[in-house]
Order: sequence, then C-alpha cells, then structure tokens
Amino acid sequence: MEANIESSFYMHIKNESLLYCLVFKSGTTSWFYNINRWAGYSSDEILDQKTDNFMLARRKYPWESPKVLKNTMKNTRSVIVVRDPFQRLISAYEERLLSQTHPYFKNLSHQMYKKYHNDGVEFGIPSFGDFVQFVIDQFHEKKPSDLHWRPINDLCTPCLARYDFILKLETFPQDMRYFVNQTHLQDKIKQVQMNHSRRDNADRLIRKYFSQITRQQVFDLFAIYMIDFQLFNYSADGYLQYTKP
Repeated sequence: MEANIESSFYMHIKNESLLYCLVFKSGTTSWFYNINRWAGYSSDEILDQKTDNFMLARRKYPWESPKVLKNTMKNTRSVIVVRDPFQRLISAYEERLLSQTHPYFKNLSHQMYKKYHNDGVEFGIPSFGDFVQFVIDQFHEKKPSDLHWRPINDLCTPCLARYDFILKLETFPQDMRYFVNQTHLQDKIKQVQMNHSRRDNADRLIRKYFSQITRQQVFDLFAIYMIDFQLFNYSADGYLQYTKP
C-alpha cells in the first residue's frame, strides 16, 4: 500500500503559484498575514486576536486531496518553514499553556496539572516538566498530539513530499531573502510581527526550561522528534548540559 502525504495543512495559493505547508510554532503568523492579504482580507481582520487565520485562509484556499497535492507539487513552488523541535516545544508551552489566554489550552493546562499533581488544586498551571511528561505519555499511549507540538514529519510528511524551499526559523531573515528573490515575491511579502516579543533569548529559555527536566526525559523527547532532528540537521546535544540527572 502506497503511503500518502498528510494533506491537512497544505495551502495552495494558486494566484502566486505557491504551495505552503503549515508547521505550527514555526513563523506561521507572519505567513498567514501575507497569505490572507493575498486572499483579499483586510489587515484589521487578519490582525484581530479573535480571528482564526487558518480557517480564514481555508475559505480562499480549500483542502486538496493527497493525489491532487502530489500533482500540484510538480508545477508549483513548495515551501516549508522548520524549527528546532525542542524550541518549538518551549514556544508551545509558553504561548499555549503558560499564557492562559486561549480557552481550549487554558482548560488543557488545568487537566495536565491535575494529571501530575494530587494536591486538590482545581486550576493549577503545569510546569514545563509536567508538559514534557504529558507529551511523552501521549506518545507512549499512541494518542494524537496537539498540532502545536506535533512532529513536523507528521504534519507535512517531508519524506513523501517535494519541497523547493526549506526555510529555518533560526535563520529566517536570510532564508526569506533568498526565497523572495527566487520566487520574485519581493513586492508581495510584508514582514509583520504578530506575536509579542519574548523577554528572554533562546539560550536563556533553554537553560530555564530544560533545567526542570531529566536527561531521560530529553532522551524520550528525542525519540519522538528524532526524524525532525535528522531531516533538518538539528542537534539535541546542547540541551543535555542543562538537565537534571
């Protein structure tokens, strides 16, 4: 039986001859700003915090079947933006669980806290260690992970798809310059910061959060995200220096 690409998160922007696969927590807000501008939506609507930009884009760029997408890839420029898997986890934890701004994730965070703490607290906020153990447990229990921390390999099936451009969030400005020059989209892509800037840089965040978990948890996480690490040339070695024994 032939394996099919996971087609749920592709956006075929026909008017720009571009195929984009959505990797949550990898610069998606900036991409959606441009994709939805091309679709004719106003900046006010796109930037409204109540707007679900994925669903907004789907109105203009409907889902395509794996068979159609494979054919589309032959004649359309395809792009994906990737990110260090463990930094995606940190970003997902901070913006989805710690922020307590999204009702669904607020409820999920309370459930997560209760799973690992039997202290009677009804609305506790999970630690990063709780979150990591939750991700590991979900994987071992073969339950689907949330899209914001699901491995890129499961979101965009890069082993089965053809990508003309693989951009990295860590080198995004340089990669983006190359991309727009090659695609002649210089006058159509606008850089916009839709998320609040972090107070801490990446190294401080890694030290802050990975000092809360054990080496074994890092090994367990690596097993989950191993294909992402290998495909996109990332390394987990630097994280081990901060962990608990």
